[in-house]
Amino acid sequence: MGSPIKDGDRIVIIEDVTTSGKSIEETFPIIQAQGSKPGAVQIKGLMVSLDRMERGLETNKCALDEISEKYQFPARAIVSMKEVIESLYSSGKDGIITDEIKKELDAYYAEWGAKTK
Repeated sequence: MGSPIKDGDRIVIIEDVTTSGKSIEETFPIIQAQGSKPGAVQIKGLMVSLDRMERGLETNKCALDEISEKYQFPARAIVSMKEVIESLYSSGKDGIITDEIKKELDAYYAEWGAKTK
């Protein structure tokens, strides 16, 4: 942070949220291009605050798993949408996520969610 990327730097990418992994697909080559030759700048990992638990760009795997496999660095999240939903869900009308909203979320993840994790 705060300085130009140069040969020998070891980078950890930090993001607020990962959905499909498209931002890494765009960011990875930009960071790599900062070095004088391939491998001169090492990306050591990706840390995101929220994993939306959606499919990646190329497979039905979780986007973070797909990113990790494709770019060969660890990709981790502080919290997942599953954890957020579990924390906010309360059966009945008084929950932040009610039964009705939970059904909608379940339907969304049935269509767009990662099929493995």
